[in-house]
Amino acid sequence: MRLSKPIVAGGTLRTSAFGVRHAVIGMAALIAFVWAGAAFAQEAYLSHKLGDQVANLRKQNALLAVQNAGYRKDVDTLKTGVANEEEARLNGYARPNEKLYLVTAPVSPSPSTTPSASSSPKSR
Repeated sequence: MRLSKPIVAGGTLRTSAFGVRHAVIGMAALIAFVWAGAAFAQEAYLSHKLGDQVANLRKQNALLAVQNAGYRKDVDTLKTGVANEEEARLNGYARPNEKLYLVTAPVSPSPSTTPSASSSPKSR
């Protein structure tokens, strides 16, 4: 036989229906809910950051593709020999029996170097 005191007297209702077991289960559920929310927020933030990185890398790839196309054009030009002729023409060379006209910007007039009378020092 048990020699313990009964919690409730016969015929009366327990007034405290919220026991320690319910409190522990509620706290565990609350902690699990907060943990799941934090994990979801972290995943959303990480996904957003990775999306930004992907967009930046796509922009860089597009710029590199344009640069590569220019380099391919330069390589093709060098393979055909057209670049040698262009470089020679820029350095002033011309083909035999070819008239070459050099177009330059007009030369600006130089300032006069004669001293004026007012700028000469006066002696006393």
